[in-house]
Amino acid sequence: MITMITTTRTNVIYFNLNIRNPRWWDRFDSLWCKSGKTVWKNKFWEVQFMKTPELFRIEFNWTVCQDHAGVRLELGLAGYQLDISFSDSRHWDYKNNRWVIYEQSD
Repeated sequence: MITMITTTRTNVIYFNLNIRNPRWWDRFDSLWCKSGKTVWKNKFWEVQFMKTPELFRIEFNWTVCQDHAGVRLELGLAGYQLDISFSDSRHWDYKNNRWVIYEQSD
């Protein structure tokens, strides 16, 4: 499957190329995951290694102006996949076209 989508509403760039093994359709197991904060406020990184049904996978996703906007890269080969992401922890307020502002209690 090859998918390419570009939209202006949330400025999304998305590319996906994958080949799945039908015998592994229910195969999923997270083998390792690590995440943390960055020097930038509201930005986080995550790296995950897992078992998946894909024989081959390349996926790239870049988003802005939406919940958890950021960059994500997924690389898979022979049923194993590495996901790398750098994203925002905030949620997008579509009505006001800005990040959600939460009230702080005193």
